[in-house]
Amino acid sequence: MTTDEKAAVVEEGLEARGAHEDVHVTVDYLPATQPFGRAYPATTMVETVRTDAMAFFGVRDRQERDTYRYFLELSGNRLTNTEQTLEQILGPHRRGAHFHLVEQITPGMIGR
Repeated sequence: MTTDEKAAVVEEGLEARGAHEDVHVTVDYLPATQPFGRAYPATTMVETVRTDAMAFFGVRDRQERDTYRYFLELSGNRLTNTEQTLEQILGPHRRGAHFHLVEQITPGMIGR
């Protein structure tokens, strides 16, 4: 086995191991006194984290007269593609992340 082949095998092993390592996630929500915290595999989709955090805080997306929608923010950026994995948004070597759960209220039409 050449040096390049050995390096490729070691690199492959590191990539495979990274997918199984947990990412320690915390999510805060302004009205709550305690944050949500849990470890997820790096392959977990952002939507799973969002759904779990919403259940923890007792909130849900809903439409009454107004529309209430919850988003995760990371470093001031709203995550709109919730089909991405934690590894895709954080990178392969990051083992923790702190999100904010943010509520967006869109006013409904009055006088329909």
